[in-house]
Amino acid sequence: MSLTKEIQQTICKAEIKKGNHVAENISFFFVRELDVCAVSTSGYVSEFEVKISRADFKADCKKVAKFEMYANAESGYPYAGKRIPNYFTYVCTSGIITENDLQPYMGLIYFQDGLLITIRKPKLIHRHKHDSLKLLKKMFTVLGWLHYFGAQRLTLLNREAKGNPELENAFLNQVKHIHNER
Repeated sequence: MSLTKEIQQTICKAEIKKGNHVAENISFFFVRELDVCAVSTSGYVSEFEVKISRADFKADCKKVAKFEMYANAESGYPYAGKRIPNYFTYVCTSGIITENDLQPYMGLIYFQDGLLITIRKPKLIHRHKHDSLKLLKKMFTVLGWLHYFGAQRLTLLNREAKGNPELENAFLNQVKHIHNER
């Protein structure tokens, strides 16, 4: 098992013990894939981003728009609360990321000897509570596609559409329809 997978599974087990619903490697908010997503019964969503190297972390830091949206979720971005998690935490082996590397809202957990050690708890990014039932339905749908087809629905549609203008247009319309549903 890869280190990334081991860390992800350890996070999932810890979150399940808290009574949260979890999923790994899921495109949840239509923008990108979450390494681990946990949904609490109260409707708060936590994102756990696993990093196994400093270079991997530095590449993630280049996603300026993502982190700007997170930092300004309460004020600067309309509908941001519906599209981003309530909490964000980096998880890595000891020393890859330090507290000095983090934005004020970010949490940090070290994975050491099979254990999760909280270095810094995340701060609430926004107070919008997500509809737990709606999120769980999306999670089950995505996980079903991943399990039975090896990819998410939009990924498969995109692969089928490449090089065929008629299918590409149909794919783009499908994406717009899905985006409008959210």
